[in-house]
Amino acid sequence: MTTPTHQPDPGSGDNMNGARSSDEGHSSNGHSPNGHSDASRSWQSLGAAVPPSVPPPLPPPLTAYDPLRPAAPDNHSVADQVNPPVPVPQLRGASPGGVRIGVWGASGSGKTTFLGAVPIAAIQHQRRGQVNWVVAGMDPSSTEFLHESVDLLVSEQRFPQASRAQRDLRWSFSGEIQGARGFGTRPITFALEVLDLPGEAFNPRSNQVGEELHDRAVTHLTNCGGLVYLFDPLLDANQQTTSINYFFGMASQIAGRVRDEGRLLANGRLPHHVAVCITKFDHPDVFEPALRAGWVTQERTGDIPRVPDHQAPAFFDWMCDSFRGGSARLVRDALRNFFHSDRMSYHASSAIGFRLNPYNQFDYRSYVNVEPDGGRICSSPPMPINIIEPLMTLEKGLRDTAARPPRGGRLRWGRRR
Repeated sequence: MTTPTHQPDPGSGDNMNGARSSDEGHSSNGHSPNGHSDASRSWQSLGAAVPPSVPPPLPPPLTAYDPLRPAAPDNHSVADQVNPPVPVPQLRGASPGGVRIGVWGASGSGKTTFLGAVPIAAIQHQRRGQVNWVVAGMDPSSTEFLHESVDLLVSEQRFPQASRAQRDLRWSFSGEIQGARGFGTRPITFALEVLDLPGEAFNPRSNQVGEELHDRAVTHLTNCGGLVYLFDPLLDANQQTTSINYFFGMASQIAGRVRDEGRLLANGRLPHHVAVCITKFDHPDVFEPALRAGWVTQERTGDIPRVPDHQAPAFFDWMCDSFRGGSARLVRDALRNFFHSDRMSYHASSAIGFRLNPYNQFDYRSYVNVEPDGGRICSSPPMPINIIEPLMTLEKGLRDTAARPPRGGRLRWGRRR
């Protein structure tokens, strides 16, 4: 049986081809075609234009509020103007012990690679440390970044692409640390919030990013409690990526905002805790000079070479004074000018570590861990050096500072009580 096809009457309202657009249906004086002003239109006035055989439409029924159901389009009502807005449902919240840490450095200094090496370093830390860390993303994008980073660095043996846009990362760290005097263990948990930004966002004079992105970088670092500052001694030799271009302008803007907020320390320095990472320790152009200068130690044959923690500040001084000089020396002096020495730590770091032999041992005859073209990593998995340690140092410093008043008892510029 064939259903007859309905043919609309050219003069009726069923003719869609003859219907006007919304722009055509409104006159320039703000009135609709039925003579009512747009502001006073109601369901009754809309129903008057419907043929008598069709019942007038009814308002949509009121249903229970579902925060995950998209709202139907509607005109603003008086209730919209009076009632406060409903926030986005909080699916996963931050840990109460959360800390906000910013990663700061010149363009190309390896900020994204540093962050990508964090989960690998956390897994391997229990071999030589006292904490068995479990790192997990606190939102889908942060979890995806962890998965992608491990896949790139371990499976594909490639470096992550440099950041081209803002990326918010929120991770939880959970582990156990030995108790006082080595007796027992105690749980330790904290949340880490990092804003991954393109390197040019940290250069106030760069024209490669917008002013809004640069302002976002300043705001983020100002609000952070801890900072990881990546000092790349190889990039610093390039006039276009010299560290001072990415440090002084940012530091002075951060200082201005902290001053206006009344948060400067009594000695006028910024309240942040800072972990200075001398990066690319695995690179021959960094490792060999450090080795010849006597900064490198190796406990046993086959162990991974390191710069002892207690010598790391002097190693940074040597790197700035003797190895690199020039603007690097100015960066070193500016760091100690803006930040309190008691809140600073130094680390000789590498996101990928040295190439190891089949027995997982360091062999001086073959330790370069990057292919000659610079595109691939030789060892899988990589063995990061001093990647998780700076974060642990910052977390402990922030926790200790929160538990006691600052030295001198007061912040400068703050309101006295």
